[in-house]
Amino acid sequence: MRYLTSLLFLVFCLSANAQNYPKYKTTRVKDTVFTQPEKTDEIVIAETQLAEESKSEFEELLEKARQLYRDLDNEQAIDVLNQALAISPPDWEYVVLNFRGHCYFRLRDFDNAINDYTKALEETKIPHYNAKGQLCLARGIAYSARGGEGDKERKCADITVARATGALGGDRSILDEGCD
Repeated sequence: MRYLTSLLFLVFCLSANAQNYPKYKTTRVKDTVFTQPEKTDEIVIAETQLAEESKSEFEELLEKARQLYRDLDNEQAIDVLNQALAISPPDWEYVVLNFRGHCYFRLRDFDNAINDYTKALEETKIPHYNAKGQLCLARGIAYSARGGEGDKERKCADITVARATGALGGDRSILDEGCD
């Protein structure tokens, strides 16, 4: 009994003693509080001026083309997009070609629209599958609108890719008409 009491007393002392000391004696970054300096009006003005000045010529051309597209001036938008394509960064070429293809589609120039979509798919760097699916969907719709020989099969192939990449969801629709 004396042995059991001594053992219990020892366990009690050790557990009570363990509570008095911290587990770790290091200081962590998490425990340190950092404060951010307050922004003054001068800093805010300088940041906005820098943001406005940093717009590149390409971005300005792209924005101008978007505005022309909204205003339904597709021919002028195509001219601006041609200028933008000449100076576009490689990662943005597919965007310009896709956009120019939409302008051609609105003008019912389906051959040029299909050429732009195809060039974007085959010759540019596409960042993700959804972008590829959007391009395939646009090209499939252009094939459907053109209605030439072999366009039905090409349309069905593009619609299938668009569905597989997640760009076209839902059940079968009118776009799938004539596709197996």
